[in-house]
Amino acid sequence: MRIRRLVIVTAALALTLTISNLLTSRVTARSYSQNYPAVVCPPTDSTIASVVSTASTKTLYRVIVGKSTVLTPIKSTPYIIEKDAILLDQGEVTAVTWQASSGVWAGASLCLAPQGDQWFVGGSGDVTSKGRLVVVNSGLSEAIVDVAVWSERGAQSGKVLTVPANSSVRVPLDSLAAGQVSLTLRVSSRSGRVNAFLIDERKKGLQNLGGDLVGSAEFPRTDFVISGIPQQTIGGKSGSHFLRVLTPGNTDANIRVELISKDGVFAPIGLDDRNVVQGQVTDIPLNPTINASVFSLRIRSDQPIVAAVYSVLKVQNHQDFMWSSVTSKLEPMTLAVKSLSPVFVFTGDLIRLKVSTRLTNGSTKYSTLVGNDILRWKVPANALTVKFSDIRYPISGAGLLSTTSGVGTFPLTPGSTLARAAVPQSNIEVINR
Repeated sequence: MRIRRLVIVTAALALTLTISNLLTSRVTARSYSQNYPAVVCPPTDSTIASVVSTASTKTLYRVIVGKSTVLTPIKSTPYIIEKDAILLDQGEVTAVTWQASSGVWAGASLCLAPQGDQWFVGGSGDVTSKGRLVVVNSGLSEAIVDVAVWSERGAQSGKVLTVPANSSVRVPLDSLAAGQVSLTLRVSSRSGRVNAFLIDERKKGLQNLGGDLVGSAEFPRTDFVISGIPQQTIGGKSGSHFLRVLTPGNTDANIRVELISKDGVFAPIGLDDRNVVQGQVTDIPLNPTINASVFSLRIRSDQPIVAAVYSVLKVQNHQDFMWSSVTSKLEPMTLAVKSLSPVFVFTGDLIRLKVSTRLTNGSTKYSTLVGNDILRWKVPANALTVKFSDIRYPISGAGLLSTTSGVGTFPLTPGSTLARAAVPQSNIEVINR
């Protein structure tokens, strides 16, 4: 009798565990959908030529204006952006856009997925400023956006923007901080599918001083690299640069800067232990005497900061300038570069990665890049896409572009990352009777 009772108990326990496992597996079994969110490329003005490089003429796009919601093949690459921003569905490939005012200035930017928070270190609100902040809402409902502003005088009055569905708005920088020289902006979205772009353009009387598209950062950091800063030497004199820094928190920051070039790694004078007052935008002169044509900065801070480097450059017979922004850790990615032919600058203690270049004739070239500290690599002129893979060590990178109108840069970071979402499942068992 005792053995029979033990058998019954054991069988009941086994049956209970089996049913429990079946129910658990039925509850937790989920399916997921994965996709790359569509990206937004900035609008342009009537006096500025703008193109975007795509991986294929079959890439789907639509213009962000009015009631346009249908995606159609782009049919040409590079594609000319005539006025309004465009939405680009290019999957894992990151698109690069190039804007140029003929003989005056030029700049580059990535087409990016919607951003909830963007920091722009660059621009001016003084009498020379012709710059503007462009906010694009690619969604089908109204967007509300907060713009916070800092200058050399501290935090300024912010601005709240309402951006209608499927449209963009332009805000002059001198209306955000009139008469103030050094600006840093934070653009935060309360609602909507929002992207922001900052164009810094300057003119003194009839003299054009240049312009650029200012790159953005996602958040303040304590350890980062600004990669690929061009260095000119004209008549034995090095080009002019300055480092712009903001500590947005409530505590002053202490920063240490290392300059990295083929001439070596060293701390510029006055930047080995520099105090930066919280809440004020600080411009620090940076005029290194080096023979290298490009350098990078490694910046460490005891408080989260945002920073960028402003460089004055001579292009043909006129002046231009460029803003070099934070470059994140390089991840495997693919860039569309047709008709652009950038120079890539990689920065890291040890550099080793593989590059696959798909050419316009359909063939593919493979390269292994190896180096220390800083490495330049020129993209072939007939390249369609460039893919980075097998990245062995932590490095960051930037792309440099140059034409007769001006120079520009963009960080090597994916414009869109893979998003994963659970697919809803129907289950008749949830219906209450």
